[in-house]
Amino acid sequence: MRTTLISAALAAGALAVPAQAPAGYGAPQVDVEVSYDVVYQTEVVTVTAGGQPPAYTPQVKPHYGHKSKQVFTTVVQAAPPAYTPPPAPPSPPTYEQPSPPPAPAPAPAPSPSSAPSGPASGSYADVCLYHHNLHRQNHSAPALVWDDGLAATAQKIADTCVYAHNVEMDGGGYGQNIAAGVPGNNISAVITDLFYNAEEPIYAQASAQYSQNPDMSTFEQFGHFTQIVWCGTTHVGCATSSNCGTLANTGSGVEPYFTVCNYKGPGNYAGQYMQNINPGDASKNPTVYWNAS
Repeated sequence: MRTTLISAALAAGALAVPAQAPAGYGAPQVDVEVSYDVVYQTEVVTVTAGGQPPAYTPQVKPHYGHKSKQVFTTVVQAAPPAYTPPPAPPSPPTYEQPSPPPAPAPAPAPSPSSAPSGPASGSYADVCLYHHNLHRQNHSAPALVWDDGLAATAQKIADTCVYAHNVEMDGGGYGQNIAAGVPGNNISAVITDLFYNAEEPIYAQASAQYSQNPDMSTFEQFGHFTQIVWCGTTHVGCATSSNCGTLANTGSGVEPYFTVCNYKGPGNYAGQYMQNINPGDASKNPTVYWNAS
């Protein structure tokens, strides 16, 4: 049975652009969504009406030359002292040539960065973590740690069967990526193809090849990618619900599978992309393709 995928980002109804599927596989239809917070800082200055301005005190710059105060000096001529011959000069110190220090042992050459090992097991959590960290290593971001609490909250949200962001469940405070139409046994399709492969080129263009903060007008097309590789994010927990007879807010033909990934240390703060998104390095891990089965 052909699986239809949907993916939508922050603005409701905005469609993400899926990556080209490998030869022999149908192009999935995706709808992925991501949310972010923008933090503003306001500074207030209060002026008290009717207050008297402080009295003006002229500042005298120091003058580094002759002092203005006159100084008188009295000179007293004293009798010359009796002559005392100078002492004999001391013997010159002896100098011993120091032994040369031993040559340092050559430092071992650094080993090239290797790809993360495969999933520790075939479990859902291990596959999620493996695919996140595979792409984070490409962008010199520290590896994420799986968080059971974030995963439990993600499961509650997925089981509502309402395809929309919910960053308030269990107190909130996390970032979030969501996707619909992909069963849990193919979570690699969501993380690697929909969130990473499809969106990295869009971010590269929006940020002038990682040289500046991105043009946010296309955020809904790259926000999932940037959350995955955001350097300040430390933990992840995902869940996919297969308990929905229907999935609200999705189009016809979309299978009712709802995936939610929550992130501790949320990403996608406006103005902070240069500090948190590093250019990719294909020498570490080339782009990988998802399992289309």
